[in-house]
Parts: sequence; structure tokens; C-alpha cells
Amino acid sequence: MSLFRYSGLSTKVKAMRGRLLSQEQFREMSDLHSVPEVLSYLKKLPSYGKVLADKDETHLHRGAAEALIKQSLYYDFGKLYRFADLEQRVFLGDYFMRYEVIFLKNVLRYLFDSQEDRTDIDLSAYQAVFERHSSMDPHVLMGAETVEGLIGLLQDTPYGKALAVVNKAGGANLFAYETALDMLFFKQLWLDVKKHLKKQDLQVIQRSAGLEADTLNIQWIYRAKKYYRMAPADIYAFLIPIHYRLSTEQVKQLVEAENAKEYMDVLQQTSYGRHLEESSYVQLEKICGRLMDKVHQANLRTAGYSAACLDTYLYEKEQEVNKVIKVIECVRYGLPAERIKEYLASAPVQAKDEWDKTSA
Repeated sequence: MSLFRYSGLSTKVKAMRGRLLSQEQFREMSDLHSVPEVLSYLKKLPSYGKVLADKDETHLHRGAAEALIKQSLYYDFGKLYRFADLEQRVFLGDYFMRYEVIFLKNVLRYLFDSQEDRTDIDLSAYQAVFERHSSMDPHVLMGAETVEGLIGLLQDTPYGKALAVVNKAGGANLFAYETALDMLFFKQLWLDVKKHLKKQDLQVIQRSAGLEADTLNIQWIYRAKKYYRMAPADIYAFLIPIHYRLSTEQVKQLVEAENAKEYMDVLQQTSYGRHLEESSYVQLEKICGRLMDKVHQANLRTAGYSAACLDTYLYEKEQEVNKVIKVIECVRYGLPAERIKEYLASAPVQAKDEWDKTSA
């Protein structure tokens, strides 16, 4: 039954996957000498041509360029939604909360960066998809002058309540606000998929969402201890309340570890320990990224005709957009091309080849 339900959608997704950027294209971007050159390169590609087509790349500031690149996420989501059947749209409707969170994080970053000019940011793609899938108005939210003002605009939403709790505690930074949004998303998605998805679809989404929750908690505990010197009691408040392969006791031991060695010793004893090898804290983000790639590959291999095709494509597209923005930042700050390529070579590999195998 799932083969019949997903055969058309999987064909659509495979065609969209063919437009994802290759490693060679990323290497070519690394050789460019300015941000306008990178944007001009992207403008010629199908996946970014639509969002950049009528823009003068020589006059786009950083925030406007980044917003345009991220709009391709919303365009692709809209394409999949229009092609999906009613049951698949239920999942996509639940998933859209992730894109609301991405947008709100962008607004928060602009608010914390007083030098960023928001006047030239084009919100047309956001507006179109938000009108269908959200009760929030991107233009109104982007017009917020302060974090408190943004919270006021969101006061009737779960986002407003979550951000208000952080704000009330005082001394909150961008990390705290973003973490509160992520916690809210994963908690709600975990509840929604249990309510709306059938067995196979539920298994693949719980597998990827559960792993992401675990790996984010692993990274957040590290950052909270190393960079913010947070006490264990405060760290608990920032963790996603989902335990996939990390038990409650293991999370407790990680949070209450006295030093780096004790933290790594505890982590080595978890189900993620075998992936760590001789890893240091610095490598945790890369390792977690590779684990996320592997779980999406496994989902496609074992359940290619299920919600896995949607989940994996949306994951890959988001990773691509983040990677494009990082390349733009590297070029902007004048990093040598070889340094950028080294960075790209160490980045997690997308599940592209695995998709081709499962769809053959």
C-alpha cells in the first residue's frame, strides 16, 4: 500500500533531488572571489534562480542575500505540499513548524545584530507559504524592533509563551531563545507524529527526529558547560524532553559531569560511544552530522516508499542551504579557496547515492 501511495511522490522528490548542488559545484563556488560572484553563480542554477532572478547581486547585503537563499526551502516545501495527498499533507503540516522556527530564529538574529539592515529583505516567498500553512505574518514579525516586541506579536502562540519564559528569567542570549524554539518544535513534532502517522511512517520519523533530539542534546550540554558555564540545574531547562537512545540516567550523568574527561567517558558508554573513536569536543558537531546523514540513508534503504522520502529530501535541502550560506560567509571573509574546500570535504555527505539505490 505504501508503495502505491508514495510511488508518484518519490518520483517527484527524486527529480527535485537532481537539482541539489553537487560537491563539484560547491568546489567551484569556493574558487570565487566575492559574494556577488557567488550569488551570480547561484542565480544560474534551477534551485536558486527563482529566488535570485530579479535581484542585483552587487547591491545585496548579507541579511538580504541569506534570506533569499533560505527562501528556496519554502519554495521546495510548497512544491511537495502541492504534490502530496491528504495523508502526506498532514505530515507536512506538522513538519512546517520547523520552518516557522527557522524564520523566527532569523528574526531573533537580526534583533541581536544591531548592525544588520532588514529594510531590503524580500519576504515574498515566506509570505506565500505562510499564508497557507501558518497564522503568522512574516512582514509583521520582521518589523519587530526588540525581542520583547517580537514576544508581544507572538503572545497568542506557543512560540510567544516559550520565548516569554526565557525573557522573564533575565540575561537571555540568542542561544537561549533559539534553544527554547527548538525544544518546542521537537516536543510538538514528537506528539503530532504519534497522533497522525501510521506504523511505517511513524517509525522513520521517530528514528530521524529522535536521533536529532539526542545529538542536539549532546551538543547543547557541551556548549552549556564549556561556553556558558551553566550549572546542571540550568542545563536541564534547555534540553529537548525526548529520550531516544539516551536514557534519562545517561543524560543526568552527562549534565552533571565534572570535567571534559568525565563527560567523554560517560558519552563513550552510551549507544553513540562507538561512533566517537578518539574524538574531542571539537569534533562532536561533525560526528552528529554524520549520524544524521546515516539515519536518513537507513530510512531510505529500509523504507524508501514512506514519509522517509519527504523527511530525507527536506533534511538534505536544509543542509544544502546551510552549506551555501557558510560558503558565502567564507568568501565574504576572504578565506583561501583551499581552506573552504577542506571545510566542505569534511562536511557530512548527503544521502544522494542511497536515494538513487532505493528508487531504482
